[in-house]
Amino acid sequence: MLKLIAAPMIAASLSGTAMAQTPTAPAAPANIPKEADTLGWMQGARLHTTADGKGQVYEAFVGPLNGVVTGTALAVNGTYAEYHKIGPNAEGVYGLDVANTRSQMKWNFTPLKAIEPGRITFQSADAKLTIVYYKEGKDGVGSRVDRVGSDGKTTTTEWHFKAQPFPK
Repeated sequence: MLKLIAAPMIAASLSGTAMAQTPTAPAAPANIPKEADTLGWMQGARLHTTADGKGQVYEAFVGPLNGVVTGTALAVNGTYAEYHKIGPNAEGVYGLDVANTRSQMKWNFTPLKAIEPGRITFQSADAKLTIVYYKEGKDGVGSRVDRVGSDGKTTTTEWHFKAQPFPK
């Protein structure tokens, strides 16, 4: 009986104003590709460690549920947090919405380019930003971001998240 009473109280305490504000729900019909249901390989919590071993970032994804995947990343030193939503934006366009502490939590949308087995790619209309998530090994997820600068040169950043338990 106590469990029946406690469950709604816990759910209520976890909802509402304490939750991060998510991007607006689609006003237009959502264009969710059928391949979105194959994104289950993204599920789970993982750790990326820099080559020098000093920088660590935890990332976790939940979904897909009705074509939507959500995620969060947190630097171990607490200096950086990021939130992800793979799904339709307010116009119904499928893509990646990202907000982080570097952008003062402003959501930035990049449309879907392709979903392939174990890989999802997003690309801006001007092709100056490409973001790829891909399956690595049994339980890992890689991420690559290519940005074309005003000088025409591409800067690439990569992460390799390995399945790990979160620290206590």
